[in-house]
Amino acid sequence: MTFRTDSTEIPESGIGAPVNRVEARDKVTGSARYTADVRLRGMAHATVVTSTISAGRVRRIDTTRALGAPGVLTVITHRDRMPWRGTPADTGYLENRFPLADDKIAYSGQHLAIVVAKSLEQAQHAASLLDIDYEVHEPVPTMEEALPDAHTASGRLIRPPWPQHVVLPPGADPQAALAGADVRTDSTYRVPHFSHVPLEPGAVVAEWSGGTLTLHDCSQDVHGHREVVAAVFGLPSERVRVLSPLVGGAFGNKTDVWGHSLLAAHAARVVRRPVKLVLSRKQVFTSTGHQPPIVQRIRLGAGGEGRLAVILHDTVNATEVRGDRPEPAIVSTAASYAAPVLAMDAKITKVNIGPSISLRSPGDAPGSFALESAMDELSYRLGMDPLELRRRNHLTTDPLTGKPWSAKHLLQAYEMGAERFGWSRRTAEPRSMRDGGELVGYGMATAVRGEIPDQARAEVEIRADGTAQVRTATQEIGTGALTLVAQITAAGTGVPLGRVSVRAGDTNLPRTAGNAGSRTTGYTGSAVHLAAEKARKAAVRTAVTDPDSPLYGLADGEVEAADGRLFHRDDTKRGETYRALLARNDGKPVLAEASYTPRTSHSVATFGAHFTEVRIDPDLPRVRVTRHVAVFDVGRITNHKAARNQAQGGIVFGMGWALMEKLTPDPVSGRYIDPALTDYHIPVNADVPDIEVLFIDEPDTIAHPHGSKGMGEVVSVGVAAAIANAVHHATGRRITELPITPDKLVG
Repeated sequence: MTFRTDSTEIPESGIGAPVNRVEARDKVTGSARYTADVRLRGMAHATVVTSTISAGRVRRIDTTRALGAPGVLTVITHRDRMPWRGTPADTGYLENRFPLADDKIAYSGQHLAIVVAKSLEQAQHAASLLDIDYEVHEPVPTMEEALPDAHTASGRLIRPPWPQHVVLPPGADPQAALAGADVRTDSTYRVPHFSHVPLEPGAVVAEWSGGTLTLHDCSQDVHGHREVVAAVFGLPSERVRVLSPLVGGAFGNKTDVWGHSLLAAHAARVVRRPVKLVLSRKQVFTSTGHQPPIVQRIRLGAGGEGRLAVILHDTVNATEVRGDRPEPAIVSTAASYAAPVLAMDAKITKVNIGPSISLRSPGDAPGSFALESAMDELSYRLGMDPLELRRRNHLTTDPLTGKPWSAKHLLQAYEMGAERFGWSRRTAEPRSMRDGGELVGYGMATAVRGEIPDQARAEVEIRADGTAQVRTATQEIGTGALTLVAQITAAGTGVPLGRVSVRAGDTNLPRTAGNAGSRTTGYTGSAVHLAAEKARKAAVRTAVTDPDSPLYGLADGEVEAADGRLFHRDDTKRGETYRALLARNDGKPVLAEASYTPRTSHSVATFGAHFTEVRIDPDLPRVRVTRHVAVFDVGRITNHKAARNQAQGGIVFGMGWALMEKLTPDPVSGRYIDPALTDYHIPVNADVPDIEVLFIDEPDTIAHPHGSKGMGEVVSVGVAAAIANAVHHATGRRITELPITPDKLVG
């Protein structure tokens, strides 16, 4: 799909300018096409049938009535021979079992059948006619029951690899360091199951043609999805094409291939026509992952002057009984504060739940809730301002790698945020600030997130009509990715932004970093930056070697580009447009391709500081966040409007975790009792306070050549802790379990 920038764009359109989204007009006019909007000739519709028990096996599935229903084309169950090749481990498939591989059931919501009919309504009706008989086993319904069996994971699903057990420096004795500290804290923190709740449910349209599979899929990584699908079906990767130009929200649950995509592709081959499958809203809660519940124990030891002596961080998270995925809640702890001794350990425990997957700020957000709450508790033990405690333990080198940060301006973020928020007005004692009858609390927290290395490629073409096109397989998942690459292309080529188009979301385009792990700006953006510069330099070389060009004979470095033309750096009137140059040279476009691999001499991370105000009525202790100020250090800001919007959204995300979100398993059956938006509460406009976002906006050219880094996840890190710390300041109660609901403040 090709996206064109708005020709009525504001005049200022360089790097940093608050330009409008390139896909905005399509979205507001309804012409934007998401996966569920795809319609193909002869297309059939499918629905998946899922288990209503959490543990056991299928004794029998009677498909007779369903197959006899009007319009039904097929019903596929585990009794049919699936075409899957290899194993989940060697295909990169997320789960430890392919869909419909056998009759065993490990969680409620597991796929048991797919029904295909001529219309969606016919498929749904036929699905209701399936007669399923279960052999019910006793599940492990909750994490609390499984905690005694916690153990270290094997590591198959740790992507990218990260250490599950760390002691630094090697050979140190953390327990002795803790015992020798002047001041100590020891607290356990709990976070529940959280759901991604994207507006767009999982959807796929599958079509076969001559042995080639085309998938229109909701994907955060089309090339990554193609590799998995090709391996599962035993196809060469060039015989699978995945398209996903627009994604209606993902937050991590569309980073991997799920069973419904494989089933739709298989069904399309069976019925010999395209098949569309869109998950129901409830299936989004059970079929495309979640963040697992985590129990964390944080122990801190410090000297009386507030210098940390040791940090111990132990975690246990639930994982499916067939799974093996630890949540990386300990990872950002190592990058947060300077402590002579650091010890971290991550374990898992098996529960009858569906597979977990990355949820926005995977590991870092729940990990920061524990660490930043513990730091706040330590500040009270020391009688020290929470902000001053963090300043005194500022970290300058990455302890896991021993490398310096590519750039770090966290101390500046503290100062900017504290001044703008009015932190100096905070009184030290809990329950000491009031406004009328309401308790008022101030809280703050640090945000840290390490960058995940990746590679990316992009193409930039300058055309004879004076336009430019950037081609990259990246997806637009609502963060402004397409606008970002258009701006970088315009800046690198000198072609006006209004004349830059973007092709994206297609495996026929150059492979880029997936839209996950905050990698789009840093990695895809860098590849586009290099390709745009390469295209401009190629055009300059053509001009300075063309006797008919006014730039003939100049050195390459004497020529600059802007407003669609090349010109002498010291004599801007001496120059010509791209259109004139290329017309004189047979109208051939200038095409450049570039790849980007990050440097490894430094550790790269993003940083931030959150300051929040809460108000609580003591008689009805519902927490209201009334003000929030955040400052982020994420390198150069490519688009201030998009960045501010994304940061505010991530902060709202964190507020939801802090105050209301929770998936609750039934303590007997293990089934979620609230897998719907009627029961799983997320913030609405009335819950969102004034959120002010500030940026350091200092280029980090050591990290990436264009100076920008990703910020999709760091903006959520620390929000829940800042709110919990503000609640403690307001009430004197230290809340160690999310969400912070009124019942935890009563009495």
